[in-house]
Amino acid sequence: MGLDRRAFLGLVAGGTVGAMFTPIPWKLIDDASIWTQNWPWIPRVPKGQVDYVATTSKLCPAGEGLKIMRVAGNPILAGGNPSHPLSCGGVSALARSEVYMLYSPARIKSPMKRNGKTFAPITWEQALVEMAEKLGAAKGAVASISGDNTGTINEVLTALTAKLGSAGSFMMPSEATTAAKAMKLMGAQGQAGYDFENADTVLVLGADIFETWGTSSRNRKAFGANRPAGAKPANTYVYVGPSRNNTAAVCDQWVPAAAADLGVVALGIAWHLLKAGATSNAPGFDTFKAVVNGGFGPEDVKRATGVAPETLAAIAKALASAKAPLVVTGSPFGQGLGAAPVIAGMSLNMLLGRINKPGGVYMLPELPSVVPGALTRAAMLDGDLPAFLKGVESGKTPAPKALLIYDANPAYGLPEAATMAKALEKIPFKVSFSSFMDETAALCDLVLPNSLPLERYDDVATPYGSGFCVYSLVRPIQKPICDTKTTGDVLLGLARKLSIDLKFDNFQQVIKEKVASLAKVSGGFVAKDVMPWQVAAGKPAPALVGGDLWKALEAGYAWTMVGQAAQTAMGFAAEVVAKAVKAGKPATATVLAPYAQLRTGTPVTGMPCQDLTTVPDTELLGDTTFIRVNSETAKTLGLKKGQMVKLSGAGVDCQAKVHIFESVMPGMVSAPLGFGHTAFDYYSQGKGANYLSLAAVVEEPGSGLSMWIAPEVKIA
Repeated sequence: MGLDRRAFLGLVAGGTVGAMFTPIPWKLIDDASIWTQNWPWIPRVPKGQVDYVATTSKLCPAGEGLKIMRVAGNPILAGGNPSHPLSCGGVSALARSEVYMLYSPARIKSPMKRNGKTFAPITWEQALVEMAEKLGAAKGAVASISGDNTGTINEVLTALTAKLGSAGSFMMPSEATTAAKAMKLMGAQGQAGYDFENADTVLVLGADIFETWGTSSRNRKAFGANRPAGAKPANTYVYVGPSRNNTAAVCDQWVPAAAADLGVVALGIAWHLLKAGATSNAPGFDTFKAVVNGGFGPEDVKRATGVAPETLAAIAKALASAKAPLVVTGSPFGQGLGAAPVIAGMSLNMLLGRINKPGGVYMLPELPSVVPGALTRAAMLDGDLPAFLKGVESGKTPAPKALLIYDANPAYGLPEAATMAKALEKIPFKVSFSSFMDETAALCDLVLPNSLPLERYDDVATPYGSGFCVYSLVRPIQKPICDTKTTGDVLLGLARKLSIDLKFDNFQQVIKEKVASLAKVSGGFVAKDVMPWQVAAGKPAPALVGGDLWKALEAGYAWTMVGQAAQTAMGFAAEVVAKAVKAGKPATATVLAPYAQLRTGTPVTGMPCQDLTTVPDTELLGDTTFIRVNSETAKTLGLKKGQMVKLSGAGVDCQAKVHIFESVMPGMVSAPLGFGHTAFDYYSQGKGANYLSLAAVVEEPGSGLSMWIAPEVKIA
């Protein structure tokens, strides 16, 4: 029997209608839906009591206070703490990640020991026995590296290293290390702190103050508080740097200048101030004046930097006529700047009479140390880690027999990363206290995971850039999710095994002793109803009620002090400036101008997974990162939009696509940092290139400091 068209359509229609009225397919769909909803790997929305607890971010170098939202005791969200002076309710992309990192499947879940090319889990007791044996044999040649600029953990680490016979204790290079070197050369005491809240005219030389430099969340709040929407701004900001970055984009004026020329611009402004009669009684003034007048006149600076004489004259006039001017100097990407530009910028503050004045620069005293034998922060910042590792790699510096690495990733976060990795390979025994298997941990013999900040006691003491002394508490708000331990406890346990007396049995005792010592410091108070910048402006500081400080810190308030270190010998360090700052001919080669963002991590940590979704397609597309050049540079180099190119420098090649972006100076190649990981986690690994590896390290004349502020690159 044949099947004609009419019969076929009737059969299909009838089958469809029949299927709709039978319950079988609907029951199957319902069963499948219920079954897939109960897959065990699908995240569940927690149910239970909602509460908020306070702590402080350690992931973000800005030291923000946080409010953590919990449901049934489980942390689920991090926000800024309105009561904390370094947050004022603001939170960075990195600080917001404190909760998300807690649940990362990439966390190291237990102590690990190298077994050939892989790692195998071991117990904490086995790890302590192994460390005690190897470090005991390495006595006299043990070094340490820390990536934590603000924690009391450094006291435990450096005291233990010293007892074992130190071959050097180092910080990862940052704005703080450069500034500390500059202040030492100037004969200054204390850490430079910047009072943005009370300044009315701010000149920013290079420093990306609203993104990665110093206390960036607090800097943004101070900026916004004086510039309410719809009202006339109460202050003026001028930015000088190689690109219109996040800071320059909101300033009143952007003055294009290469990062290598920041010192020249500063001395060019000094020329105008001196001509207008600025003077100083500080040591070295006469020599400084002679240096400036001898080579940094308006035409000298224009020839070297391209900055017009009238631009410099206008900036100098604005600074000189302001009631509370402030000059801030730093690297556009948070590291690599020499000491001389910082000295030149600080010299402007001295000519303007802005040292230890409201709205100026406060030289902040270091907080009391509590661990016997520990290095001071100033002593740690004085170490030059890139120079040390380059010396080890070349054989000019004896390699330590053992290295302890805390919260640091030198195999990724330093310039000439390949050289640094080779240096690490020469050290026979290495221990990493990382929470993730980063590039450095992957080179180590033992990896002992630190509990994350929401799982441990820790602290934050006066981050670089803060305009006042500040101390806040990091406290555990839940038990460790994995088999991790607080590194402070591990180090103190190791000391006991080695019969070394560091005074304390556990790290919580160290923190409590620190807080007790702060309660005795004259002038200290809890920032609650009165903030430190109000005290700097003349408001009386409230009294600190004895015995309540620990409770106040646990509640999320911060201890603060508007103190200042007495200056008896702070001078201009003119001999350093004369050797290192030159108004020479402009660079003819293509110069790399990196930029950093907290959403792509730091030299210490990788990119938080949720922040990957905020990276624009003009920065990362697929697994390829973009460099930025303006149309003039693109024409000169023969580059086109979207073209794949190879950048070469320091013996390393990196791939990139070209993005035409007019907010970059001619001759500059702007490149994002934070990409190009070969380790850490799924979200960081294999995404783009690490352009910091293209930067060659050179020694700054006059200071001897390692610097990599404006490396030349080739593009093909």
